[in-house]
Amino acid sequence: MLRAKVLIISLFVMLFASHITCFSEESIFEDEDIYRMALPPPNATGTTVPGTKWCGPGNTAANYNDLGKHRDTDTCCREHDHCEMIIEPTASMHGITNSGMFPIMKCSCEQKFINCLQAVNSMVSNTLGHIYFGATKHCVEYGFPIVNCKQYMEGTFRKRCIRYKINKKRPQIWQLYDIPFYTTSSVNKPK
Repeated sequence: MLRAKVLIISLFVMLFASHITCFSEESIFEDEDIYRMALPPPNATGTTVPGTKWCGPGNTAANYNDLGKHRDTDTCCREHDHCEMIIEPTASMHGITNSGMFPIMKCSCEQKFINCLQAVNSMVSNTLGHIYFGATKHCVEYGFPIVNCKQYMEGTFRKRCIRYKINKKRPQIWQLYDIPFYTTSSVNKPK
């Protein structure tokens, strides 16, 4: 069932993903960079991206240093799995309840993950990035309250906010932010 969902998402992303501007650390939030910031990884499920031991729900690694044949991509996933803040499905933290079917990670972890996958810039890392960031919509971070969205990133049949108008006169709070769609970094492409 899970493999069927991943296959469907993968096919959808590959067929309909549009290439938009690169997601950079400073491009998301006005006047604040919430992406600079460990919970244990989820329990092993035995379901990982082929050639990896950390990319998927849980991991199949024997220990922290155990990586699959796609070592660079696997290293990105291992670090992501050790994010310092994860709100599991049906759980609540800092007044935010995750009613979705995927964990909600701290935004700084999502930023590191996308940067790492883009730096690897392989077919495996880019496919994984398109699938994961196509399915994962939100991250959580502590910041000034969001007033509204100033700029959207357009995807196929959907959009996500990448720049926010914030209220610096109010105290900072934990809140959800949209995660931009994955794009293949032009910086990492061979010339």
